[in-house]
Amino acid sequence: MQPIKLKISSDGAHATLALAGATADLSAPDIDHLIRDLAAMRAKMTPVHPAEPPADPAKVHHSDNLLWSVKAAPQKSTIQFATQHPGLGWIVMWLSRAQVEDLQTSFEFELVKIPEGR
Repeated sequence: MQPIKLKISSDGAHATLALAGATADLSAPDIDHLIRDLAAMRAKMTPVHPAEPPADPAKVHHSDNLLWSVKAAPQKSTIQFATQHPGLGWIVMWLSRAQVEDLQTSFEFELVKIPEGR
């Protein structure tokens, strides 16, 4: 397989994608659609991603400026929990009451391992 190359324009508004001798000029919305399409395709492929985050930091996406939103979604009997990744945009999940309670308990168990004031 030939390498896939991406190069951002000097103004940051476009990127050139090069693959198999062909190129395409992509806007930010084009990149967003490509990411979504690739993620949907990857979700159908094997091997599946592990159920737990990998221990190797190089195998996970990182973001150090977490934006998040929590909203009740009564029509679904869920809580809408969203986080924003700078490259992926908003990732939204609908969590049941049981999932929210499990998440809250998980946070409480892990918080005791961190000294206060940090």
